Amino acid sequence: MKPFSFGKNERIKEKKLFEKLYTSGKISFSSNKKIKAVYFFVEDRNADFPKVAVAVSKKAGNAFWRNRVKRLLREAYRLNKLPISSFCKEKKKQLFIVFSPFLLNQKENKTIGVVDVIPGVQEMLSAIIRNEDK
Repeated sequence: MKPFSFGKNERIKEKKLFEKLYTSGKISFSSNKKIKAVYFFVEDRNADFPKVAVAVSKKAGNAFWRNRVKRLLREAYRLNKLPISSFCKEKKKQLFIVFSPFLLNQKENKTIGVVDVIPGVQEMLSAIIRNEDK
């Protein structure tokens, strides 16, 4: 795994995993409530990195805007994944996360950039580490 890559083996693709995440996962919000993360940990000795997905509802905006938000959330995660990856290796746990916008929508935010998304993703990743370390 390259430190700043985001390959196919790091993505959640299986429907069963999405269902398990949404039924039994923990929910975390950024402080400004713009981004939501649903996550859970599984004991796994071979866990090298977390598995991540991004989901955006059609209610958030048109296809152009939704795809931009997905790209930005993936990029924000990719740039800030080193602490959570090292935490998973240290604790020997596999982490599954789904990021989605919560109060972030096209009506309120006509233009959006990576600087709008990175602080929320960083905050949620550190909160996940803090909550699991207890």
